[in-house]
Amino acid sequence: MAYTESGAYLKFGATAYNTYYRSAPHSEEIDLVDKSAGADTNKTYLTALKDGSAGFELVIPVGTAGSAIYAAFVPGTSGTLEIGPEGTATGEMKHTVLALVKSRGLPLTYNDLVTLSVAFQFNGAVSDTCY
Repeated sequence: MAYTESGAYLKFGATAYNTYYRSAPHSEEIDLVDKSAGADTNKTYLTALKDGSAGFELVIPVGTAGSAIYAAFVPGTSGTLEIGPEGTATGEMKHTVLALVKSRGLPLTYNDLVTLSVAFQFNGAVSDTCY
C-alpha cells in the first residue's frame, strides 16, 4: 500500500465527512479462548467473537454546519459506517459496518481549531469490498 489517506472517504449514515476529517483510525480484533489443558507445555487458543472500533477526528466549521455535524454524533446513534482509505475510485478498498456512536468529545482549546472526536463501536460484521 502506498497511499497517504489524504483522499480518504468517510461516511456515517447518509452523510460524508471526508471534507472535515483529520484522522479516522479503525481496528478489528478477535477474542481468544485458552484451550490449553492437561500435559500441554504451551498455551493454545481457539478464536471466538470478532469485534471492532473506529474513530473520527473532525475539524468543525463555524455556524450551522458545525452544529449539524455535532448533532449527527449523539452517543447511542446507530448507522452504517463506510471507510474508503484510498477514496472512492473504482477498485479502491471499502470497509462497511453497522456502528454505534460510543462517545463524542469537543475539546475547546485557546487559539486553535475546534475539533470533534467521535468513537464508534462496531455492531456487526465488517464487509470488505471495493468501490
